Amino acid sequence: MNDLMESIPELEDASQVCHWLASWKWSEAAGGNFSIRIDELPENIQHLSGKTPRSLPRAVPVLGGTYLLLTGKGARAREIAARVEEGVGLYWILKGGEEFVSLWGNDEPTSELHAHLAIHEMLRQVRPGHHAILHSHPTNLIALTHIPEMRDSSHLSDLLLRMQSEARIHLPAGLAYVPFDLPGSDALGEATAQALRKTNVALWHMHGAIATGESISQALDYLEIVDKAAQIYWRLVSSGIKPSGMTDEHLRQSLEHFGLWEQYNQARYSK
Repeated sequence: MNDLMESIPELEDASQVCHWLASWKWSEAAGGNFSIRIDELPENIQHLSGKTPRSLPRAVPVLGGTYLLLTGKGARAREIAARVEEGVGLYWILKGGEEFVSLWGNDEPTSELHAHLAIHEMLRQVRPGHHAILHSHPTNLIALTHIPEMRDSSHLSDLLLRMQSEARIHLPAGLAYVPFDLPGSDALGEATAQALRKTNVALWHMHGAIATGESISQALDYLEIVDKAAQIYWRLVSSGIKPSGMTDEHLRQSLEHFGLWEQYNQARYSK
């Protein structure tokens, strides 16, 4: 176990992220899950042998030969934070992308495996530097999807990311809203993969949020930024204020200063 933790630093990162998810009550019970793609194992642990190959729920040839650190079915964030090996498994996706074997740790993949596979397949082609996917249940973000006008990616992005002056700088392409589909279904996974092609954060209807990042810590950063914006929104609304956020001029000045104005406009007009 110590050799694996030293060889795969993503495990320690995942453990720390799960600590915060539990502390913030973003992953109640076994809610939420994550995965981290590893393209090649360090040489000192390439000897790991797998169990009997099992079929993946969808073929992902683009991921053939890669590895996934993946939360197990029913794993709790608070327990992963304390004993990562009990809630996280290391899986090898075999060449061809139709089967996988469990190499270490929890050998029962999360029920959201469909979504993780679909998103990783998209990421490896569109944003190969993004190796991590994090899904959790931030209260402020779930509450937003109860509001009919927030069920539109453009409106959601434009209003929410004006609540704090740096929010849009972190997410110039905005947010995505994904309508309801059955949790754990291939349809939800495919819809989410498409929604995340141009942005790093999506809200699932009354279910939670999902983010991608170069690391799981960065994916958490994105969720934290969006949740803070939502928290500001709810505090203003609860005070009887209808928030409008940053003006168009202030938003433009900020994005131009950081060289993000063109990226913002491309995302805005391509929706």
